Amino acid sequence: MSKKAVTLGAIGMGALVAAMAQPAYAQQPQSGASEGIQDIVVTARRTEESLQTTPIAVTALTPEALATAKVENVVDLQRTAPGLVIGRGSAGGDGIVFVAIRGQGNLQPILANDPAVATYIDGIYIPRPSTGMTDIQDVQRLEVLRGPQGTLFGRNTTGGAINIVTNDPNDQLSGTFKAEFGNYSTLGAQANINVPLAEGLAVRLSGAINERDGYGDNLATNRDFSDNNSKFLRGKLKYEGNGWDLTLSGDWNRQSNHGQQIALWAFNPAIVPAAFQPGLTAGLLTKDHWWGNTATGTSTPATIGALTPEAQALYGVKPFNTLEVYGFSGTLNVELGGLNFKSITGYRHSMNYGQNDTDGTAVPLLATFAGSGSYYVSQEFQLSGNITDSLSFITGAYAGKESGYEFSRSQIFGGLIRDSNADVTNKTFGLFAQAYYELTPTLRAVGGFRYTWDTRDSVLHNAQVYGLPYDVAVAGTPTGINCTVTPTEPVTATTCNQEQNAKFNYPAWNLGLDWQASDNLFLYVATRGAAKAGGWNLRAGGLPAFSPEKVKDVEAGLKVDLFDRRLRFNTAIFHTWKDDNQAIVNSFVTGIGVTQYIQNNGKVRIWGMENEITAVPWEGMTLSVNGSLQNGKYVKGSFSEIQVVAGSGCTNSAGVVNGCVVDLSGLPLLQLPKKQLNVSATQKFPVGGGTLAVTGAYSYVGGQHFDAVRAAQQASAATKAAYETENRLGFVPGYGIFNGRIAFQLENPNVEVAVYGRNITNKKYLLRRFPDLYRTLGIAAAYVGQPATYGVETTFKF
Repeated sequence: MSKKAVTLGAIGMGALVAAMAQPAYAQQPQSGASEGIQDIVVTARRTEESLQTTPIAVTALTPEALATAKVENVVDLQRTAPGLVIGRGSAGGDGIVFVAIRGQGNLQPILANDPAVATYIDGIYIPRPSTGMTDIQDVQRLEVLRGPQGTLFGRNTTGGAINIVTNDPNDQLSGTFKAEFGNYSTLGAQANINVPLAEGLAVRLSGAINERDGYGDNLATNRDFSDNNSKFLRGKLKYEGNGWDLTLSGDWNRQSNHGQQIALWAFNPAIVPAAFQPGLTAGLLTKDHWWGNTATGTSTPATIGALTPEAQALYGVKPFNTLEVYGFSGTLNVELGGLNFKSITGYRHSMNYGQNDTDGTAVPLLATFAGSGSYYVSQEFQLSGNITDSLSFITGAYAGKESGYEFSRSQIFGGLIRDSNADVTNKTFGLFAQAYYELTPTLRAVGGFRYTWDTRDSVLHNAQVYGLPYDVAVAGTPTGINCTVTPTEPVTATTCNQEQNAKFNYPAWNLGLDWQASDNLFLYVATRGAAKAGGWNLRAGGLPAFSPEKVKDVEAGLKVDLFDRRLRFNTAIFHTWKDDNQAIVNSFVTGIGVTQYIQNNGKVRIWGMENEITAVPWEGMTLSVNGSLQNGKYVKGSFSEIQVVAGSGCTNSAGVVNGCVVDLSGLPLLQLPKKQLNVSATQKFPVGGGTLAVTGAYSYVGGQHFDAVRAAQQASAATKAAYETENRLGFVPGYGIFNGRIAFQLENPNVEVAVYGRNITNKKYLLRRFPDLYRTLGIAAAYVGQPATYGVETTFKF
């Protein structure tokens, strides 16, 4: 065990001993308690309870904490919670975020491949991670739940869940208006108003407009990119009757920009044509032009005249991105004697569409139009209550249906655009129950179970050339015609369909004990199981479905408040086992050849420790520290792939000629930084008729792998060198950034004026590298982090 792990363990044991020694009055709300750390109510188990008596590793962020940390969307949460990492940057566009908790993530969350961390907004599951980029406005509380949450939150929670709770209407007339101005011509305005309409009836409206010039400057076209144009609206109507209440909600968010922050990091001269290499060299990312590139988008070949007008319109297009999401929900609560009934009905629509110049240069090497659109209808019923004084429960049923489309249209070496697109239908149904039993007044047991049934259907419509009829002859395709899938019905000029259907079912569970050892000390131990749904590979026909990825863990934790609530220490240690790992591998597929796709391959073990400390050491000071140490590996011999090496004579169980089996189980896990640390300190001073608050924050995330590969032993020295280079390029070094905020709050009127700075030192760091194409097209892209930003905010409340 490392010295850091021993040190953190010693801190935990010291807190435990100190907590046991504290007198019972330490948490009683007597004089001076208001100066300490306030309690937070969370819904991490689908019911309201104190954060400090919830047997789950959860970070809860209040509106004040979100404002102080300047959390504007889910991407910003990485700076607030241990074990949570969020990646940006995609070969298709920037409308998707890659959320991982405790090493459970997904770098290809397409329509037929779900995320490993679920996002919920007011109890509604958000199926597509594109919503993670949308604005966070008028929030009551945001919770980051770490570890499997499959029993109460369902599938796709193998890493955890992000639970966003927005403000409900109430019976008080109130409102907030906020204006912001900053560098890069940042202009923003936010407003919300709460209006009581009648006895028990109220409405709440919120909205925001944000505009900003781009962080990036295109050195070839003088066009800025990585800009933002965002509009947001939400409305909620709530009626509280006698023993029941109903809340109706609707929201809409649209964002657009001139392309994401991408640049060329390296290229492979053995693959890239010599004529292209000078242009690529000129476009390489350098320290002098860290936030610049020379991307020009798609080029226009002379042979597009035979294409449809819709296809011709895709040539000569500069990079851009558009994201639009909206949804509606209805939540009904009814008291039924001693029981509580809840109905949660949701509708979510998601659309993201963009053009990305993946090489980031003026060279027409690879440009891609990519996007997806879907709607998701869900219904959940819950019944909860007490059976006896010692036994309580929650049970229910969940059903959801998602229908949509996904496409990827790529232009390689300036040629005609290829088309990969599919229609997708995902259905899910689940039944769950969880019970809590008080063994003694201070010792409680929990047991829960869920079973899920999924149907995953897709229809592929891939074409070698977008804009030509599917049934025309095209050279070089497996079928000899423009339709490049294995058709399930006769191909016509407008029909090219390959149907794929699969069904899966799987359990989730939760067993645990928690103990209120004293008024200020809470301990728990639990084991849980969850699954990430199975799915399909959409970008190549003939590939098999992949089954659900299954995770189980053991977690132990303690939560303690000390010294009149002036010190809070929460810690969790965990060990996770993952089977049927959904891994990206290289293999040979009949009719396609060697390709890269997702299959169930490998067993994974992950372990770690997470700590959260909040302290109020003296009047006006709040210090918050959270961090994690984690590590993991594949089980030896459990993870492999087949690489075809000409003349090798390799044999394998699949019968692939010259197919060499390569053991990949020694490769590093993706999106698993071994170290994370977030430190924030706020000092408040009374000044005149108000309060001055000064905040400084430092956030560090350790190095992460976003790609990991290994060549067959039988491969040539040049091939091994290319694999080694790609493996090196797939690693992103750790980085730390400083943020700060100074705010002056008047008591009457209720006005706050604040200045802020993010990445104050203007550190040049990478969010992600994308070297996956290094051995095929010869390029490795990089996605850089934001430069220093600063601004002024004015907030008025009544």
